[in-house]
Amino acid sequence: MNRLSSLTLLLLLHLSMLVTTASADERLFHIARSLNPNWVCYDARLKDGKLDMSDPVHVYWHNNSDNPGHENELSFFQRKMAYGVKVLKAGNQEAEIRLTAYKKRNLHVCKRNGRWVALCTINGKRCILREIYVQLKPKSPLSVVYIQLSGVSATDGSKQAEKIYNK
Repeated sequence: MNRLSSLTLLLLLHLSMLVTTASADERLFHIARSLNPNWVCYDARLKDGKLDMSDPVHVYWHNNSDNPGHENELSFFQRKMAYGVKVLKAGNQEAEIRLTAYKKRNLHVCKRNGRWVALCTINGKRCILREIYVQLKPKSPLSVVYIQLSGVSATDGSKQAEKIYNK
């Protein structure tokens, strides 16, 4: 390989690394369900290291069973009826969002200690949300028994979990 080809290859590798890191999304939290090992993931959508204000949260399926690590986009129905998000307000590198299926608590997407997080209320405390677990009725996969919000306190780092039963 001649000197020019080597330099070109190094430059291309360097540029590809910059593109990858400049737009890499960062996991906020995920939803796990009792009847399926796959997760619905919610990532801060980044553009040049900043929150993409036009579409701040990327939601997709992460396969943990048949094809581990494989990711799929949500279907139109899944976005609109179950797992999607509605952006309520976005600006100044922060966004207020609401989950389509649970409108009672808003989530605040922001950068905290160098990491993108989703803040919400768990047990009456401001927390960094890590997981939402959905317990479904075994013979009725569309019937929710309860959801459990899990995270850590934004003030003292203590683990927090709250079960919310479907009435």
